[in-house]
Amino acid sequence: MKHQIVGRYRGFVIEARIEPRTARSSDGLALRYRVSWSLRAVASKQRVLGDVADPVIYDSDSLALTCVDRAARALIDAMLADGDELASARMLQS
Repeated sequence: MKHQIVGRYRGFVIEARIEPRTARSSDGLALRYRVSWSLRAVASKQRVLGDVADPVIYDSDSLALTCVDRAARALIDAMLADGDELASARMLQS
């Protein structure tokens, strides 16, 4: 499993964990990627605000990272628009 910081956005760090998988296709075996990601505040390296398992299996690791970045930024924007980072983060953990 590969761990990678996808980026920093509006006071948060977006971290992804990518797991390569072999899948059967009409052309034989193909490499696919499962991804999960988490958010943490830049100020706190230990405190994870949310952990998300993405149900989609991607064709490439770069596509997985692009989708994680978009989803995480949208979630951060929604949390900050609500003005309640902690309440929104609790929703992620349930």
